[in-house]
Amino acid sequence: MLITKKLFLLHHLYQMEMLGESFCQELNLKKNPFLKEVKALGFNPLNAKIGFISQTPLIDEKGNFLAKKSSQMLENIIKNIFHLKQSQCSILSLFKTNTHTQESLKDLEVYREILFAQIHQSEAKIFIIFGLNEVADILFANHQLQLGSKIKYKDKTFIITHPFGALIRLSNLKKQAMQHLNLAKEIL
Repeated sequence: MLITKKLFLLHHLYQMEMLGESFCQELNLKKNPFLKEVKALGFNPLNAKIGFISQTPLIDEKGNFLAKKSSQMLENIIKNIFHLKQSQCSILSLFKTNTHTQESLKDLEVYREILFAQIHQSEAKIFIIFGLNEVADILFANHQLQLGSKIKYKDKTFIITHPFGALIRLSNLKKQAMQHLNLAKEIL
């Protein structure tokens, strides 16, 4: 009986892989030395309606927005564009600290797995990724991606827009980013 269950699970995993889906085992964060300094793994409430993914954390370990322009911009997006409370949003990041070193870049795959595990745990069905090259290309390396594109992955939809740094420096990108955010609003 136990062998049959294991064979069934193995068959299921092969089918998932053939359909372009991935399997993520439980992650043991204590075995990864560069994750000892992790301050914020993200904010992922059970009743999340939408998720936001950035390259670096925008909230602290208590779930408060950090004192930086990108955090303020996301807070304004949540309140003024989506008319939601923070408690209705998953706020995640690829890197789990605000600074990345050569050591953390070597372990990019671990960060990717952690982020996918967080996405799978979230109830949100739509995620906005802030950063094509910075985040989306790392998450979906085998796909041709572009700004404004919708990606279906399992039961989730991802929409890619400009990174916060570019939106802060180049205000002319905000109009295009607004179009991407409106795509997400239509799905909600």
